[in-house]
Amino acid sequence: MIMMVLNKKKLKKIFIIALVIILAIIGVAFMTKDKAKPTFNMFYRAGEPYYSGTKEKSGYVAISCNVDLGWETEYLEKILKVLDEKKAKITFAVTGRWAEENPDLLLEIQKKGHEIANHGYKHLDYGTLDYDKNYEQIKASKEIIENITKTETKFFQAPGGSFNKDTVKACNDLGYIPYKWDIDTIDWKNRQEPEVIIQRVKSKDMKDSSIILMHPTYASAEGIDDIIKIIEEKELKPGKLSDVFNL
Repeated sequence: MIMMVLNKKKLKKIFIIALVIILAIIGVAFMTKDKAKPTFNMFYRAGEPYYSGTKEKSGYVAISCNVDLGWETEYLEKILKVLDEKKAKITFAVTGRWAEENPDLLLEIQKKGHEIANHGYKHLDYGTLDYDKNYEQIKASKEIIENITKTETKFFQAPGGSFNKDTVKACNDLGYIPYKWDIDTIDWKNRQEPEVIIQRVKSKDMKDSSIILMHPTYASAEGIDDIIKIIEEKELKPGKLSDVFNL
């Protein structure tokens, strides 16, 4: 009887030690960042886009400026001017149809050192499309953009952030990282009110590897300098998507 009690105590002790070791290994796996793949991000759920980057302590907040037909070119040029002055490089997600009509401007953006991402061919609700339609739109845009820039695109954002599982699968099959954002300027709504979008960004829980969404509007063109200052006040730097993702 005494031997049985001792054996039970011994087994219980071994079980606890083994459990602690397993939990420690899992913790290390989550904490390591060297050569980590995006799919191991502890906040990522399979079949969904990323809302923030996968790098820990990247030192950056990514800015994604989404561009399609209908956005004013003059504001895009003002944004580029401010970025030049601040020596900041960000990501511009463009639609294929915009790239077709503005190849020279696309090349200018690239020449300035900014990153180009895929925003689909047309500004559709991708979350309502089946796999084939998603694949068709994303691939068409990919081919147009890459034929102009001669550079592979790595990131895809659906217009309006509208994804479904078919959108994500099409992205993965085409070699893309699907992403959204965790800070939205909503500048499409407050196009003429830079103070509103500045205050909105300031009120958000900005952190390392956050992603800020903006568009080429008057509000963003006038407010981007202040948005960069907000980032720097957090002791972070404005950057590209590739600065906050493990590739």
